[in-house]
Amino acid sequence: MVALLFYWFSLLIQVAWILLSVGLSVMYLRNKENGNLWAFAVLNILSIIYSGIVIWIYNTWDFGIQTSNWFAIIVGILVVLTIIEFVLGRSPKNPKSIA
Repeated sequence: MVALLFYWFSLLIQVAWILLSVGLSVMYLRNKENGNLWAFAVLNILSIIYSGIVIWIYNTWDFGIQTSNWFAIIVGILVVLTIIEFVLGRSPKNPKSIA
């Protein structure tokens, strides 16, 4: 029973993290604070690692739980979100003024 609760809790936490990451990334983009997106990209990488560990544990050891493809979908969304945040997180270079 605990394994089932942990599986679904992990899944819901990952979905909540995606929503929080997207919401805050949009807010930082709107405020022109692109550098903060790099922090979310790094946290997304940690989230991908966590999801990979959960997938590995539940597919390796038999807990009697039928795993779904939701974690694979979440990892895919996090990978795309991480790439977008890395690209958008670059600060535009200021043109050098001619004095």
